[in-house]
Amino acid sequence: MKRWLEKIIANHWLRKFILVGYAAKGVIYLLIGLQATQAALFAKEKPLGTYLILSSFLRQPLGGFFLCLLAFGLMGYVLRRFLQVIREPRKSNSLKIIGIVHRLGYIISGLSYAGIAYSALNITLELGEYDDTIQDLVSELFEQPPLGKWLIFFGGITVVSIGISYIYGACTGSYISEFRSSEIDDRVEWWAKLVGKLGLSARGVAFILIGIFLIQAALYANPEAAGGLQNAFRTLAQQPLGWLWVLLVGTGFIAYGLYMFFTARYLRFPIR
Repeated sequence: MKRWLEKIIANHWLRKFILVGYAAKGVIYLLIGLQATQAALFAKEKPLGTYLILSSFLRQPLGGFFLCLLAFGLMGYVLRRFLQVIREPRKSNSLKIIGIVHRLGYIISGLSYAGIAYSALNITLELGEYDDTIQDLVSELFEQPPLGKWLIFFGGITVVSIGISYIYGACTGSYISEFRSSEIDDRVEWWAKLVGKLGLSARGVAFILIGIFLIQAALYANPEAAGGLQNAFRTLAQQPLGWLWVLLVGTGFIAYGLYMFFTARYLRFPIR
């Protein structure tokens, strides 16, 4: 299995496809971050979720074409995540608790970006109306008592844990990708990694909030308490100096988007 995976990862075009996936992911975070910072600076604007931000492109010239390209690119990142699930994460830890957590994180990440890719196609092809997919999923799980409630609760715990791991990874640098250093000026690489750490911290905050929403939904048997990125930004906006929190996290998302562009250009293979 390992040799087979190494052969796949060594394929030139597959590597290019994976790197396109990083760039597509960068576009998503850049769009979310720009909209959030705009909402923070102008009172008339409200932070939007990924689906609504993508929907706005349908009104632009070639918007549908852009969304199709974005969906295609994101599948490169989804492929990368599922290759990581199969491949041994962190070597000797693959069968230990750390390895299991990493694999769960890869699965959740892969599914979430596959969902965004589907949303982009859904908007372009007008397959259905907008709805909050997290709330829908929670509602369906509540219809499977008592297991559904516990799945929501532990799902929330998992998402919070992933958020904490992002912040920890940003502080320690353990989640920052390795680059082809021979092609990069040391100062440029230092700035790129700093931007990546800021972006990871912002992602961590968002994940922690989304996980808390899931936990609250489970504890109070209220699917409406669950929510995604839009709810996370709106919760931040309701805090004292909320506009500043939204601005900071939005700026962090922009930073993470730029870091993904840098990663798409200079990522070192094989992917860990």
